[in-house]
Amino acid sequence: MNPDALVAQAGPYAATAIIGFVSALIPFINIELYLVAVAALTAGSYPLWSLGAVAGVGQMVAKSLLFWGGGAAARKRAERKYSRDRIEGLRHRMARMNPFALIGTTFVSALVGVPPFLLVSPVAGAIGMKFWRFFLTGLIGRGLRLIIIAESPRAIMGLFR
Repeated sequence: MNPDALVAQAGPYAATAIIGFVSALIPFINIELYLVAVAALTAGSYPLWSLGAVAGVGQMVAKSLLFWGGGAAARKRAERKYSRDRIEGLRHRMARMNPFALIGTTFVSALVGVPPFLLVSPVAGAIGMKFWRFFLTGLIGRGLRLIIIAESPRAIMGLFR
C-alpha cells in the first residue's frame, strides 16, 4: 500500500503512526521524507507539529521492541557463556555507570541519528538502561527531530513569501 492510499484510508494520524512504527524497524523506509511529503500535500490542513509528534510516538513504540529484544538477547547469551558470578559482577558495574552518559547518548542519537538510533535501542536494553529513561529520552529526542522536520517545509516556504 502506498502512503497516499494509507493516509486516505486510515487518516493522517493513524497513517503517520503506522509509517513511523514501520520506519523505525526498516531503515530504508524514511519517516522524514514521508513527513515532508505529507506537509507539502496537506498544505496546512493539519497541524504539522502534531504529525511529527505522532510519528515520534510510533517510532518509540518500535524502538521499545528493539530495546526489549536487545535486553533479552544479551541475557540469554550471557547465561550461556558466563558464570552466574561473572554476570552479577557485570550487572554491578553497569549499575554504577553514570546514567547521564546513557541518557545523553540516547537523546543525541534520537535527535540527530548519530550514533544510529536503530543500534542504540537494543544496546540500551542489553546494558540494562532503565526502560522509562530510554523511552522518555528517546521520545523527547525523536519527537523534537520529527516535529522540526514536519514543520520545515512551512518554514522554508515562509522564507520565500
